[in-house]
Amino acid sequence: MDILETVIGKLQAGEFSAAKEIIEDPKNDEAIKMQSMELVSLIAENLTEDNAENKPELYSASETLLIALAQKCSPAEVLYEMMEKIRIARNDDVLTSLLKVVQASILRLPAKRARCLDWVFGTIIEYLERITLPEALDKDMDDEEESLLENDETIRRFLQLYLTMILFVSPIATRLSKPATEESLYYDTSLTQKNAVVCFILRLMGKLLPYLHLQRSVQPRRTPGRRPFPAGKSYSVQVAEDLTNVLLLLINDPYLLLSYGEKRTHGDRLLKKSSSFVGDQSEQDREDLTSNDVFMSNEKHMTEGLAVLFYLLLGEDLLPTSAPIVYDPRYIFEAGLHYVVELVSGVRTVVYFKGIRLAQALVRKLNGIQLTALELETPIHTTFCERYIRALERSKSVRNREVGVRVLSEYIRAFNDEGRYTILVHLLKSFEDDTVRSFAINEYKDLVTERLREATIPLPPWYSGEMLREMLIGRICTLKHGVKTDLLDHNYSITSALSALWVLLKSDLSNTSRVWDCLPVIEKKFLTELRTGLDFSLAHYKNELKNTEEGSDEGNQSTGGLNGADISISTLNGEAPPPVMSKETRIDLSKCMILRLEMLEFHLSRITSDIEQIQTQIRKSGSLQTIES
Repeated sequence: MDILETVIGKLQAGEFSAAKEIIEDPKNDEAIKMQSMELVSLIAENLTEDNAENKPELYSASETLLIALAQKCSPAEVLYEMMEKIRIARNDDVLTSLLKVVQASILRLPAKRARCLDWVFGTIIEYLERITLPEALDKDMDDEEESLLENDETIRRFLQLYLTMILFVSPIATRLSKPATEESLYYDTSLTQKNAVVCFILRLMGKLLPYLHLQRSVQPRRTPGRRPFPAGKSYSVQVAEDLTNVLLLLINDPYLLLSYGEKRTHGDRLLKKSSSFVGDQSEQDREDLTSNDVFMSNEKHMTEGLAVLFYLLLGEDLLPTSAPIVYDPRYIFEAGLHYVVELVSGVRTVVYFKGIRLAQALVRKLNGIQLTALELETPIHTTFCERYIRALERSKSVRNREVGVRVLSEYIRAFNDEGRYTILVHLLKSFEDDTVRSFAINEYKDLVTERLREATIPLPPWYSGEMLREMLIGRICTLKHGVKTDLLDHNYSITSALSALWVLLKSDLSNTSRVWDCLPVIEKKFLTELRTGLDFSLAHYKNELKNTEEGSDEGNQSTGGLNGADISISTLNGEAPPPVMSKETRIDLSKCMILRLEMLEFHLSRITSDIEQIQTQIRKSGSLQTIES
């Protein structure tokens, strides 16, 4: 009997039970193996979207026969044919049927055929890559919009596919898993079947999970009484938990993967340096980096997958209780920052909150351990500050900014006094953004006043004497361009500087920190110049307002009278002025800017007056100590 002709004939005739009996009969095993590739290929041609809809019995019978063949024939031969079908598949139901056959073959695959398994997973990832992520992910969204992403048709399709992938890979992972006692202290990072599955799961995580709402616990708001940011057990969360659990079947100690954030960053730098050489040399460098370690491979989504994994383990509390506790929290903290940088460095701002949550979890992992300034010499801290703050600047999400600023403050306070001072100096030196400078000024003010309340004598050198003087005169109470400084663009930092000066003076009437010794220079270099700058700015904008109201600038309608040089970008919430503005709009803008300048002027006047009153009392008493705050 010609097995091929007989089975195909039975299928075409609709004799599905008879075809199944022929395949299952042990007497036909040898003949089936001889023609296995042809059988698999021809039967698989029945797995089409059209047959699934119009000939469901033929479709179902073909799927059953293929699974039976996968349990008899050479796994490699069946997988070869299945991969050819997956490459041309365009329907998710067809893919699901093919994966059932692939799963049956993989469960029989010899252990030495790890590269074959890796090839299979790569083909499946290629199928997912053909599905374009929705455009909704490109926009900046708040937490409520993010939680509604599951309603998007493409996201729903992805989630369904991921549930299929979990059902597909779970039995394979279970077969490859070992008890924790059998896992070597030194994890084998070569290409094994187990590592191929781990890398597949990581790539699945990196492809989709960065964009989904995966928050499992509530996040309180900074303002008391407001509803916390939401959390829930959505399909997205379920998929993330299930993928993590499958991966943990294979790696009992997930911390073994923690170092790859730094390793992959370092590897990318080496590859960039080598790219200036001959092409063959660059390829050789890549081979050297990845040949003995599958987790250093250049496969797409690997780095993102590792970052999401540790976000889930640490940020969403999916770390198993069986995970070793011997790791130094400082190591976890520093190594984890590489993944924070990965999560906050992308173009899509929807990913940023995962980086914020991971940073928060890493700080809490320290559990009171205080880091030193010496640890700031590691480059990751400079990179973290740069990328993290830039992410907060780009994001318009209230949640990202509220929680992100709080976490940044927690990060700074994880260091000792010298480390805190070093970070704040770096922020004030390296960032022009007014809100960043305002944040750093307020942080420093709070740190000094906390020490003053503790009545620690002497105060740490970073909060008193020469270092306090350098910070106040050189970094905080300063106008970058003197009286010509754009006061509207620097409104937040100037206001914070005035408040910081006033709080420090009031909090240290005994002059323990020597803050009063700085006052004469501050009055001359900062307060006087600020007063002059305010007079100039107010006169300028009042003149603009008068001209606009009287219509004397009607001929300049194309630039709206108030051109780009006149209108502060911060006034327009970061948006460039429109090419044409109506007279009413220009009047409103002028009034708005005048109001902001007048508020700054009032703040300056009040603080200057209070300082003068205290100085008068000082002259009368002859001592700061006798003055009551």
